Amino acid sequence: MNLKEYAKIGLNHHLLYSDVASIPSEHERTLKRVLDDKRLEILDLWIAEENPYRANEIKAIKDSGKEIYYNVGTRKGKPSAHPASLDPEKKKYSIVFYKSELDRAIECGATKVITNSGPNNSENRDAAKDALIEFYFEMCKYVPNMLVMIEPTDWDFDKKKLIGSSAEAVEICKKVKQAGCDNIASMVDMCHVPMMYETLEQAMKNTGNWLGHIHLGNCIIKDKNNSLFGDKHPALCILGGEYGIGDMAEVFKTGLAMEYFSKRKQGSASIEMRSLKGVEPEKCLDIYYDYVLKAWDLANKGV
Repeated sequence: MNLKEYAKIGLNHHLLYSDVASIPSEHERTLKRVLDDKRLEILDLWIAEENPYRANEIKAIKDSGKEIYYNVGTRKGKPSAHPASLDPEKKKYSIVFYKSELDRAIECGATKVITNSGPNNSENRDAAKDALIEFYFEMCKYVPNMLVMIEPTDWDFDKKKLIGSSAEAVEICKKVKQAGCDNIASMVDMCHVPMMYETLEQAMKNTGNWLGHIHLGNCIIKDKNNSLFGDKHPALCILGGEYGIGDMAEVFKTGLAMEYFSKRKQGSASIEMRSLKGVEPEKCLDIYYDYVLKAWDLANKGV
């Protein structure tokens, strides 16, 4: 089976270039470089807020013809958003923060938006989840032509987000849809799955038809002294990491069985890995894309 007939493969731009992505001029330079990469059909990215970088990046994106998944995350110099906060001021700030990001997503023609649930509220999770449902309903209404995706992370391991399981992310999606918005979905991120105490197959199957996107990657969870411990998105196959090529193949194999990867649906998956220490990002991308090809080949052989 030909990979491009069954899947759309992309890249998380800002993690590959994590050392320089917060510098606007470097963000623009490196973004333009990956926009020219013919192997990639989609890009997970965010856009610089200030001009001329904002305008330059949006033009380059539109000229590239690539499909864009806009990543709403933390921004240097700004407080983090708290989508599920019960504090009225934090909630108000989070809505303004998100809509500012979504305005840039609209400008660049993004088709999907990647979000997270914000900090866990261990003392009042039910109320926080209700607040999160209201938040997502408002965001879905703001961008009705985009698929808004929840990225489950972990409750208690590293990032400690409110939504820390695949099943719980699906629960939020269902309630947002019941409230009247269909443009909601979940995700599977290989880096997060072990910290959510799930297997890759479990995360894929629990997400089921709510699966909107996959992040291909790795994590280190056994060595707390490692600088890449936790939710740092290291490269596949590194010493001390949880995953190798066979594990990525399991994601592809499960996705094929679910018909997420199919000629009809062409499910998406993006490489989300930091560059290897001392190796140029472009060389790392060559290595990571080769991992994808090898994993796809293994999945097709039923390994």
